Amino acid sequence: MSSSIFVDNAKSYLEKMLAILDLEAAVLEEEIDENTICYRIDCKPDDARILIGRNGQTLEALQFVVRQMCRSGGSEQKPFLIDILDYRSRRQRSLEGQAKRAAVAVLNGDSEHIALSPMNAYERRAVHQYLQDNFPDLVTQSQGEGPDRHIIVSFKGAELHADSHITKAESPSEM
Repeated sequence: MSSSIFVDNAKSYLEKMLAILDLEAAVLEEEIDENTICYRIDCKPDDARILIGRNGQTLEALQFVVRQMCRSGGSEQKPFLIDILDYRSRRQRSLEGQAKRAAVAVLNGDSEHIALSPMNAYERRAVHQYLQDNFPDLVTQSQGEGPDRHIIVSFKGAELHADSHITKAESPSEM
């Protein structure tokens, strides 16, 4: 299968899934770059809450299922993202705000190491990049396994020992 057929299938699968869920929604296709497509789902806010789930978990599962459905045909994949009512950019701004507060706390000496809340691989990469670009005196590392994997923010050169006290960053709802 060509990648254009894949794109049609991904959108088609997504539209079929939304119809099965009996949701009134439009799926819009938008190129993020020459290699990646974003399928934006436009729907009612109540339906969006259901499709996004807590911390985007349902959205990630939906994206995973659509990818698996496309792979089952053995086609070459063109990377894609699924977004609902601009959730991903709102989540990105929230994560950057949390990372910035943690970075400022480390720079102010409030704590030597600060652990951010768990996030998926895509979000961790974005946060690592954001902190690297904006706070060159700090270093980040991922720690933990599976759904508990999170980022530790500290000064460059500060070693993280097993007995190190790590302050947990407050979640956005607590701040």
